[in-house]
Amino acid sequence: MFRFGYPHLPPAYVATLLLTVSLVSSGCHQAAGEKKAATKSDAEKPAKIEKLPVETDLATITLTADADRRLGITTSAVTEREITQRRTLGGQAVVPSGKSIIVSAPLAGTVSGADGKPLPFPGSKVELGQPLLSLKPLLSAERDVPTPAEQVQLISAQANLMAAQTIAAGDVDRSQAEVNGAQIALDRAQQLFADRAGSRRAVDDAEAQLNIATSTLKAAKDRNTQLIDLQKSLEFKSPEAAATAMSVTTPISGLVNRIDVSEAQTVTAGAVLFEIVNLDTIWIRVSVYVDLLRDIQSEQNAQLVSLSGDPLREPIVAKPIAAPPTADALSSSADVYYEVDNRQIGLRPGQRIGVELPMSKTQTSRIVPAASLIYDIYGNAWVYVETGQRQYTRHRVAVQFVAADEAILAKGPAVGTPVVVDGAAELFGTEFGAGK
Repeated sequence: MFRFGYPHLPPAYVATLLLTVSLVSSGCHQAAGEKKAATKSDAEKPAKIEKLPVETDLATITLTADADRRLGITTSAVTEREITQRRTLGGQAVVPSGKSIIVSAPLAGTVSGADGKPLPFPGSKVELGQPLLSLKPLLSAERDVPTPAEQVQLISAQANLMAAQTIAAGDVDRSQAEVNGAQIALDRAQQLFADRAGSRRAVDDAEAQLNIATSTLKAAKDRNTQLIDLQKSLEFKSPEAAATAMSVTTPISGLVNRIDVSEAQTVTAGAVLFEIVNLDTIWIRVSVYVDLLRDIQSEQNAQLVSLSGDPLREPIVAKPIAAPPTADALSSSADVYYEVDNRQIGLRPGQRIGVELPMSKTQTSRIVPAASLIYDIYGNAWVYVETGQRQYTRHRVAVQFVAADEAILAKGPAVGTPVVVDGAAELFGTEFGAGK
């Protein structure tokens, strides 16, 4: 029997040797296959990527029952309703028509402070009828000094008046003598009548003569007085005579916008002295692109905001008014005007401010309480969402605008999600280590 070159080996040993070779060969083939599969898997995934935690995983706060009680946290659900769209544009404060008055000099004169006080500075507050300065009139030579011909006429008139006044004085003296004589005649007639030596008719005639003489005397005295007054009015006055200073008062209450004169300055008639503006109410002029005019509800109230779009400390309502139509062809814009009460905000003419205009379009928006908003140092808006028992997660939101105590969101939590209202600032401080 042929034994494959091993005639000296027993048959059982040869069988065992063949089985061992077969197992070794099978193991080698299996190891090679596994190595080939591993190489193929490594080629398909050359890099290992680890999943990073999302933003919400880094902003979740879990409070203890005692901490939750001390913070007094309250929540409110996110709601949704139809909201009129609003758009923020830049406005400019302007002085209303009729609220700025320029006062001019009524006549030529010298300027001085009223009642010995210095002239007011621009920005000073004044009241209606308050004296602001004094104006001492100048005596013009052309007006107050007569010409030679006028002087001759004046002297001739004075001479005639003097002659007439002399005659009138003589008439007064003669009338006075007639009155005295009539009085004596009346006394004599009354005495004779009392002694039964005279008649009643003689007494009546004496009384009539006395009355006539008295009337003549009165007329003579009046004519004499009139002539004396007329003669005084024609007396020539020197142009160096002192003039009485007149007080210039403010026509309205407000602020002194500018002073165009200085102390002891001589001004002509019609020269501008000062300007007064009343800023209790002020107009806001908003330049709107012409294609956007039809989308603005110009008959509804607007709201003032900061230039960045953030609401002011207190809501300021701007009422639409009818104003002179103005536009700018270079910027293709037209102006709309609003009126606001300026006594609280103190806007200055020319100051820029944001105006939130109501639009004609409406949209469904999510709404949260304005007190629930938290802003970080970069201006991003957040709210805290209640995600579990005493567990709150900071959630980013996009605010369109704030109206009264409501914040209108462009993006935010789903409707019905509870957000923190009272205690939101405390949670924000707890998260970043600013509070306990």
